Amino acid sequence: MIRILLADDYTIIRKGVRQILTQAYPNAEIEEIEEGEEWTEKLKASTWDMIISDVPCVERGGFNVLEHIRQEFPGLPVLILSLYTKEHYAFKALQAGASGYLGKDAAPDELLWAVRQILAGKKCIAIPAEYN
Repeated sequence: MIRILLADDYTIIRKGVRQILTQAYPNAEIEEIEEGEEWTEKLKASTWDMIISDVPCVERGGFNVLEHIRQEFPGLPVLILSLYTKEHYAFKALQAGASGYLGKDAAPDELLWAVRQILAGKKCIAIPAEYN
């Protein structure tokens, strides 16, 4: 069974991503949190196979949360799902320890592709060419 922690400030994004994942992985356990909630408590309370998260305020150093997760839980893969679709944000996320980066404008198939890649231990970036 796959266990995914899904973090985003917007309920509609969390529900949509959850629906896509549940259709592809019907036995997956998916838990949702808002980004403002305490990450550390949630991560210490259970074992997760991956995190899918937006990064709050990328332009103001939002990758600090990702760096903290990387320090506390070094083997836990994180897929960043963000409105920031410029390539340099994706590279910054990977440098901060993300396993992958996907724009929120991605198609459901792209999300599932990214999840499969990350669960297989690979890294991935999917940003539409028109946004680079």
